[in-house]
Amino acid sequence: MNYTKIQHNKPYAAISLSLPQLSAALKTVLIAGGSAGIGKATALAFLQAGCARLALTGRRADVVSATASELKKQYPKAEILDFAVNDANGMDDAFASAKARLGGSAVDVVVNCTGHMASLAPVATADLEDWWLGFEANVKGAAVLARAVARHAAVDAVVLQLGTAGVLFPANAAMPMSGYAASKLAAIKVMEFFGAENPEMRVVGIHPGIVGESEMGRKMTKESGMEWPSDDINLPAQFLVWAASDEAVFLKNKFVFAGWDVEELKQRKDEIANTPELILGLNGFP
Repeated sequence: MNYTKIQHNKPYAAISLSLPQLSAALKTVLIAGGSAGIGKATALAFLQAGCARLALTGRRADVVSATASELKKQYPKAEILDFAVNDANGMDDAFASAKARLGGSAVDVVVNCTGHMASLAPVATADLEDWWLGFEANVKGAAVLARAVARHAAVDAVVLQLGTAGVLFPANAAMPMSGYAASKLAAIKVMEFFGAENPEMRVVGIHPGIVGESEMGRKMTKESGMEWPSDDINLPAQFLVWAASDEAVFLKNKFVFAGWDVEELKQRKDEIANTPELILGLNGFP
């Protein structure tokens, strides 16, 4: 999937967290699914970029609390909150509480790293409870997050939704991931609508790459029986910081890969911003 000539699998100079244009010092950031994996790496990346107001949500109270405590030790001057969230009310409360407890600052950047990957199995034999859980977590979860953003985040918030390249590939019986791919495709479309309905916000769908050290990466490797070339977990983390910066304004309502070279993307920013480029749909239509 080479939209840019240069492909990356680890961080590089153009998305360095030391760049002043990527500073998160004035941003209030909330990361849904921030307790582990890519979410945790992204939390650390925003802190490294100067973020001083950070909120994390996760399903498991003990895990998200432990992550927040770990990050506080590394960045004692930052305000870091954690919330256990398992339903729509919990997500709404997390946003409202984050705003109240972080100096009244509405959330500027929202990163959705939550998700569920059903076990790999053909549709005909899959455990439909597990299969459907992917839609509950990935599709309904995106809608729940979007509603909380609309109610409590800044009117010009940046919303970054993690997706998967699997939504673009033809179905393959050797890789029976219908539950995951279909639910992630629906989630990207839900957030595309949310972005169109809230034009002052910047909503971007992002394929983080194949990250072997994440929970989903480990599960995919184990269940597929295949060894996948793994991307450095810090690549999507730092790309997400870049995607939240002013440099990436042209990606509004688009779907991109974290491995694509940002310098090449910036060279094509007018083309990307003003055409149907990088929107999931039927090529050439309308």
